[in-house]
Order: sequence, then structure tokens, then C-alpha cells
Amino acid sequence: MPITRRKLLGTVGAAAYAAMFASPGQASVSPSAAGQRLEGLACNMESWWTDLPFMQRFEQAAAHGFTAIEFWNHSVDDRDMDAVAELCRRLGLDVVQFTGWGGPSLADPANHEKFADSIRYAVELAHKLDAPMFTVVGHQQIEDLGQEECLSNLGKALERVAAILEDGEKTLILEPFNPVDHQGHFLNGSADALAICRHIDSPFIKINWDLYHMQLSEGNLVANMRSGLDQIAYVQVADVPGRHQPGSGELNYEFIFKELQGMGYKGPVGLECWPDQNGEQQAIADIVALRR
Repeated sequence: MPITRRKLLGTVGAAAYAAMFASPGQASVSPSAAGQRLEGLACNMESWWTDLPFMQRFEQAAAHGFTAIEFWNHSVDDRDMDAVAELCRRLGLDVVQFTGWGGPSLADPANHEKFADSIRYAVELAHKLDAPMFTVVGHQQIEDLGQEECLSNLGKALERVAAILEDGEKTLILEPFNPVDHQGHFLNGSADALAICRHIDSPFIKINWDLYHMQLSEGNLVANMRSGLDQIAYVQVADVPGRHQPGSGELNYEFIFKELQGMGYKGPVGLECWPDQNGEQQAIADIVALRR
């Protein structure tokens, strides 16, 4: 039977707990320090502990001090969402968000009916998981359609589901990509996503503001976040290059975290990053150090 972080601490003690998860040459983090500094951070179950089966990654997240998680596709590999919901309740993990729609492209109106049906199901699933929001992408370029028509059709698809979201009181977060390592998409950076969301003007249709994508699309991270704050429901982080944990690359995440707090952002921050060389313990130490 999986053990919770609280049970583990009560059994082995704090010092032994920290030693259990420290690898040679890596910094260790005490559970109390990790728990304090990891509060408000959602560990991504697709990019952390990838050598383990999906469900075991949740156990690792709880044992290492996380209290929130996110994940992608709810239907891939026959994932059992009832089992996920029960496991998260048992481990004391909050599901912050998951991917409610990952394609096909919403630039094609022929996909809008299926999209609406999928959003109805995503709202139901969000209630089952007690998740406040879910991500939508589906902005692959369509041959023979120009940028403006693609954006217009995407906006129409989102407008179509606004009432579904409002009735279900769950938030759809639109995630732009970047043109560097996510080629073939028409929604990159913040400008077009902001225009769409501000036009729809629904409290339940906002933006998943992924700073990795934003850096590769437009840079000027803090100023752009500040100007788009009214439409940001969720922030994801990863460093550049490599999409590893904050503190592993060229971005000044200590400054970014402080500025984000200073802006009044109170939502969770998603760790959609791949720990460098699969060193999860070092990744946690790096993140803790940045949030002192």
C-alpha cells in the first residue's frame, strides 16, 4: 500500500527521510524546508520520476514534500481517473490542472463539436479530481488557412464552450506554445492569446502562462506577465535551455519568482520541467534555494 509523506516522516524521522532521497553528490533538502518552499508548486507527473510507472510518481511527489500536482492526458495508456482521484486524496495531493484538450486543431471548425463534447467531459473530470482548471491547446496550423482565420476559429471554439465552463464553474486555460521547438502552431507567445481571452471576456477562459514557451517566443518575461496579469490563471516554469528546473539555466528565476509575488499573483505555479539528468532531489534543492 502506498505510504503518505506524513506516515513516512512519523516512521523514519526527518533526518532519515532526507537521507533516503539524497543521491551521492546531490544536495539534500529536509522535509520541513522542502514542504515550506514547495508550497504552491505543482509537480508535473509527466516530467518528474519518468523512470517510474505513472501512479508511482504521485507517491514520490508526496514523499518529497509536494502538496500539488499536474498532469497531461487523462485518457492515454488507459489511465484510471477514479484511481488517480483516490490516490491523490490518500496522499494529500491537490490536482491543480490537467490537459482537457490536446488536439486536433481548433482552427478547423469541423472539430468544434467534438471539442465541446470533450470540454463537457473535462468539466466532469475536473469535479471528480477536485481540479479548478484544465489546459487546452489544439492550435496546430491548418494548411491553406491564414493566421487570422486560424485565430478567429480558435476564438469561436472557445466562445462556444464558455457557457459549459460557467455552468460547471471550472476554468479553461489556453496554453500558447513557441516556434523554436514546438513548430507548426499558430498560437505562440502572449499577444494573440491575450486578444482572444479579452475578447471573450469570461472569468472561466484564461491563459496557462508557460514561461518556457514565453521566453522562446518573446522574452521580456516580467514586463509581459505584468501586462497580461488580468488574463493569467496559471503559471508554468522551466529554465532555458533544456527545459530543466528553474536555476539550471540562464533565466533569473529568483527575480522572476519575487516579481510574480509582487504582482499579486496568488495562483499555483506548475513545474512542467524535466529535472536535469533526472536528478529530482537536486531539482528540488535548486527550487527551494530560489524561493528563500
